[in-house]
Amino acid sequence: MKNVLNLNNYTELKEEKSLMKYLKVLNFHDLMVEAEEALKELNNGKLNKEVSLRSKTIIKEFTNRLKGDSDVFSNGLTVINENLEKNFGKIKDIL
Repeated sequence: MKNVLNLNNYTELKEEKSLMKYLKVLNFHDLMVEAEEALKELNNGKLNKEVSLRSKTIIKEFTNRLKGDSDVFSNGLTVINENLEKNFGKIKDIL
């Protein structure tokens, strides 16, 4: 059995972990600002791995924060996050 991890996957996981640490320390307002900036980048710019990863990670952080407060919102974001994960895998292959 091999424990081999693709270097690109390792780098992506490391970036996501670092971004999650950053997002966790933000208050809700600052997290909303980050989300708005990511949305602007998605709407105005060319899609790339960094913007995709940032957007995916922001949605994960919202989902984690809302789990304790509201199952309705949390469940909705979980579905969005699952769809995003599937599409992110497809986008990674293109980029």
